Amino acid sequence: MQRRQFIAGALATTAGATTTTASPESVTTEITALLRETEKLWDAQDTALLRELWDQDDSEPFYLAGEQDDWLVGWEALNSYLAPKQGPKITQAIRVRFYNIRARLLAPDLAFAAYWMRTDMKLVFQPKPFASDNRVSAVFRRKPEGWRYLAYTEAFQAPNMYINHLMEKDVAEDYQTFFDEVEKRK
Repeated sequence: MQRRQFIAGALATTAGATTTTASPESVTTEITALLRETEKLWDAQDTALLRELWDQDDSEPFYLAGEQDDWLVGWEALNSYLAPKQGPKITQAIRVRFYNIRARLLAPDLAFAAYWMRTDMKLVFQPKPFASDNRVSAVFRRKPEGWRYLAYTEAFQAPNMYINHLMEKDVAEDYQTFFDEVEKRK
């Protein structure tokens, strides 16, 4: 019985240590501010600048972009992705926008966020620009300068879901009115 009481007390103390009065709305607002900074850096077309938004004290950042086969783990891998050595330029212009952002505290200095990322880009070898909407999740650490990334994941939808969403977006704006009229006649 004593062991059980000790464990319960330890868990209560640990739980109390990680609670905070920050509301989910305020955490989401703070994380959104970092995501807006991220958008500005993407717009600058210099991905090396994105490294400034990561926790430089973290020994092992994790990064997974949608086009990658596997995780980039550690600073060497992250730096080589965000600031590649000179080579042929593939991306002519890229614009990133984040939306439907939801965040929550995991601890006073740790937060998790789930959101969507809209990417519009033009590649050198493609005649026209293209776009995608992807799910993103990330873990952040609160630093004196604000929230900073620790882990970042882009998750494409399954191909059938993605194609369905593309087809749904392509429906003419006035189709719903037409559909409603047809339904009334039945």
